[in-house]
This record gives sequence, C-alpha cells and structure tokens, in this order.
Amino acid sequence: METKFIGRDGFNEIENVSGKKIQKKNSKKIGTVKKTIRFAKRLSAEISHDIEARKSKKRHAHSAPERNIIKKKAILTAMACVTAAILCCATVASALDSAPAETEVKAEQQTQLVAQAPAVEITKHNFNEIKSEEIENPEIFIDLGYSALTVDGQVIGITDQADELQGMLDNYLVEARAKYDDTTTTEFANDVQVNMIDAAPSQVETAEAVFAKAKDKLSVSLYTDWSYDVDMEYETNVTYDETKDNSYEEVTKKGENGKVTVNLRLNYVDGNLVDSVVTDTKVTKEAVAEEVTIGSKQGEREYGSTGGTTGSFIWPLPHTHNITSLMEWRWGRMHNGIDIAGGDDYGQPIIASDGGVVTFAGNDGGGYGNYVMIDHGNGYMTVYGHASELACETGQYVGQGETIAYVGSTGNSTGPHLHFEIRLDGEYQDPLNYVS
Repeated sequence: METKFIGRDGFNEIENVSGKKIQKKNSKKIGTVKKTIRFAKRLSAEISHDIEARKSKKRHAHSAPERNIIKKKAILTAMACVTAAILCCATVASALDSAPAETEVKAEQQTQLVAQAPAVEITKHNFNEIKSEEIENPEIFIDLGYSALTVDGQVIGITDQADELQGMLDNYLVEARAKYDDTTTTEFANDVQVNMIDAAPSQVETAEAVFAKAKDKLSVSLYTDWSYDVDMEYETNVTYDETKDNSYEEVTKKGENGKVTVNLRLNYVDGNLVDSVVTDTKVTKEAVAEEVTIGSKQGEREYGSTGGTTGSFIWPLPHTHNITSLMEWRWGRMHNGIDIAGGDDYGQPIIASDGGVVTFAGNDGGGYGNYVMIDHGNGYMTVYGHASELACETGQYVGQGETIAYVGSTGNSTGPHLHFEIRLDGEYQDPLNYVS
C-alpha cells in the first residue's frame, strides 16, 4: 500500500467525499460532528493496517523518513479527534443557547399578537363561521371552548362557563312558573341561544356577568291550564190555550240552569295574557226546561211580551227618545201625533206600545206610508207611520213590547222617523200624556 501524506486540503477533500458516500447510504441528514468522528475512525484503521503490512515484510529497523511519515499520520489522527470533540461541544452549546432563545421569541410574539388583536365584531351571522374565515392573524383566535350567548341574534357576551350560563337560563324559566301548578310550562318567547365560538381571551367574561347583561332582554312565555264554570240557560216550552184570554200566562214547571265546566290553556308573555284556547268542556249539571201556558183567545203572541191590554203605554221606539215634532198646528194644519227621531234611526225596531189586535198593516197610499194600527180593546188605538218594513199582519194579536215594524221614511216624510199617535174613542190624544 502506498503511503501518502494528508495535508489540510486533503483532509477537507476526504471529508467531503466521506460525507457524500454516507449521504448515499443513509437518507437522513448527517451532522458535521458525526462526519468528523467517522473520518477519524477510518483514518485510524488505515494507519493500523499500514503498520501491520510493513511488519510482515520486514522486521528490520525503519529508515528515518518512514518513521517520520508514520509519526505525522499519528499526529494528524490525534488532531482530528481533538477537532471532533471541540466541534461536538460547540454544537451542543449552540443548541442549548438557541432553543430557549427561540422559545422566548415565539412566546413574546404570541403575547404581542393577542394583546394587539383587533376588535372583532361577532354577530349572529358570523360567530359560527369564524373558524373557517381566512384572517390575517389566526393565532389571536384560540379555541378554548368559549360560548356566546345571543338574544334575538344579538351577541350579549362570551364565556368559558357554558354549563353555568345554561343553568342560570334554565333556573330563570323555573322561577317564572314557581307559583303555578305542575301543568304549567315556560319557554323563552324570544330567540335565546348558547353556542360554541372561537374568540380572543380579552372578550371572555364570567357566566354571571353575561347573564346579568342578558336578564333585561329575556322574554318568557308561560302556558298554564285554567278552569271555570258557566251557566247553561234552560229552554222554555210554550203551550197555547185558546180558552183563556191573551193576558193569561202561567208557569207550570220552573226551569233550572245547568252548569258547564270550561277548561282553557292560557298563554302569558311577560305576565300579559296573549292567547287562550278552549281545550275541553264538560256538562256538570243538566238544565231543566221551563213549561209555560199562555192564553191565545185573541190570537197567539210571542212569549216574553207583556201580553193583553194593560191600559198603559210604553215608549214605541227604544232606539231614541228624541222628539222632533210635537202634537200642534204645523204648516197650516194640526199635527195629530209626535215625530220621534235621533239619528241613525233607519231600520231600528218599532214596538207595540200596548198589547192588542192589528187592525191594519200596510200602505193605503195615504200620507202615513207603511203603517200599523192596533186596537187595544178598551177604546184606545195607536198608529205607527212611515215604516220601512212591517213585522206583523192585519188581524194578528201582538203583545206589549213586541216588534211590529222598522223605522223608515215612506209616505209624506222628509227623513227616517216614527210618527206615533194615540186615539181614544176616535179622538186624537197627546201621546206625551201617556208616554215619556
């Protein structure tokens, strides 16, 4: 084997060649320290091999030049080992110095990013989408399980105590129904939500603080059952007796009202009743019908009217008591009755001032237009003129207070009103002496 002197340039060249070969055998990156150690081992092996070869050829003393070569190789090997040790220590020290420094820089940068985080407006539309948004500094949004409370789409506050906040909201609903029975339920009338969100730590509050800000904005809808009893009116069965006068009326069996229980589902919003729905009705007591016998010797009459001739008169137009014309001379002749009108009179009911038989119901072409004349059987007669429509017929018996016609403006009339007359034995009487 030919011995060659390895100078500084040769050492660097061998190092480069060795590094390339090692990289081909191992795909991982090999550091400078490892390269130097490997080179020293190889160099030491070559020197040992060379010494043994020379011993096998000759056992005589070596010349001075040969000893010098071997000595130089040994010195070079020692220098390589020292160099490797120095590089190793430098590399470790450098790594120890740089790791804490880099960590401190990154931590400082993170703190500055959070502290300098811009105010991000979080709304109903973006708080669930903020994770997917591409923002310039995503590091300022740290997912630590924060939750946002929104009321009707407005963000009230952000907290990391979602369970505590939800518990406060649930308890608020429980307290709202505390004075009611077990059928009562409550819910928020407005849109109240607690949702996960990514947010800057500076935006986070306690659950108590968030709830306090939301309390005045919460609206509660309460549903409860309520029952009450109502009377169920009895019916009346009427029997007519033609053998008895029309003034005859007898209750043969007294009626009794029934009872009905009504169940309602009431809805209150913030204490105000906004809706009620009947959920059930139940008859708790049946009604008893009343049996009545009335006379119909002069003709049948409606049940409920006074019936018969009383000899006294009642006001014929319940709609108004306003008098527009008295019984007096008017337009060169005598006005033989009174005119009653008070506005909005057209179509209002006209009632019989006393019971009797209708002697005329129609329009004979005279100045009365459509009119009704009633004979009360005691010398008295009444006349009701200018009606728009009649509700009785000639020959029919009507009771006191029964509807006989409706206000109109037929015949000699300048507007809707009732012309009312009272006659005694054919003589005109002033109605105001009988009615008021």
